Amino acid sequence: MKTIILVTIVYLCLLSGCSSSRHQQLTELGFERAYLDGYQDGCYSRTVAATTHQNGFRRDPERSMVVTKYRRGWQDGFDHCYSDDRNTYL
Repeated sequence: MKTIILVTIVYLCLLSGCSSSRHQQLTELGFERAYLDGYQDGCYSRTVAATTHQNGFRRDPERSMVVTKYRRGWQDGFDHCYSDDRNTYL
């Protein structure tokens, strides 16, 4: 169910061009802190770290191995921010 909601948010964000309110929308939908932290780190890794190649990705390796929601949030954020900034990577 949460996956369907997330896909809907992604679709709406792509149509409206939103970027700063995603975190707030996910919070309002009831996603847990671990997922939100992972999502934020994954999005940062795709948009900022991927263009500089100096600092590497922002990811908590221990938390990623232990907390499934963090790992899933990181991957969703990484994928979603790529779809927002596709032209940067083509």
